[in-house]
Amino acid sequence: MIAPIPSPIWQPACARTIAIPEPANLRARGLVASIISISWAPKSSSDNFDFSLDASGILCGTGDYIARVEAYVATSQGSPTDLAVSWCSVVNGLACIFLGGGEPGTTQTVSIEITTQQGRIISQDVLIAIASGVASTPNPVPTLADGTPVPPNAMRDSDASILLDDNGNPLIFA
Repeated sequence: MIAPIPSPIWQPACARTIAIPEPANLRARGLVASIISISWAPKSSSDNFDFSLDASGILCGTGDYIARVEAYVATSQGSPTDLAVSWCSVVNGLACIFLGGGEPGTTQTVSIEITTQQGRIISQDVLIAIASGVASTPNPVPTLADGTPVPPNAMRDSDASILLDDNGNPLIFA
């Protein structure tokens, strides 16, 4: 597999990008590692923003890179104003998740699974606080006819149609 092509059309916000922490090497010291919680900056319910994870630290020296990202809101209650994942994509080597909505005054958990080109799987939960205010539903995003969300870094043909892979998913600039 060839390395991903950087996205020329859309950039993740560095203010909402966090690194996946490298696990501490405590084994030699006979200590038990604790789970480290990570969190993105808070958002209001009406915000529809990209939030990203950087896995370069834990993939350092491997020659590996992110090939696929999936996410869901583990704390979702089935309400129209729940925090929702509008789309996931790999953008410029980052795992990007676009989030909208969220019940004000709560802290939500977004569960992310990153698959690398060499088959590594990184599972990471990220907390995000929803600021107090009025509850909003997530804004709609462009979708294919079957409802598959189209991320902003999807490749398009000269007639502006979305290019798809063999599984019917949008091809992306990564």
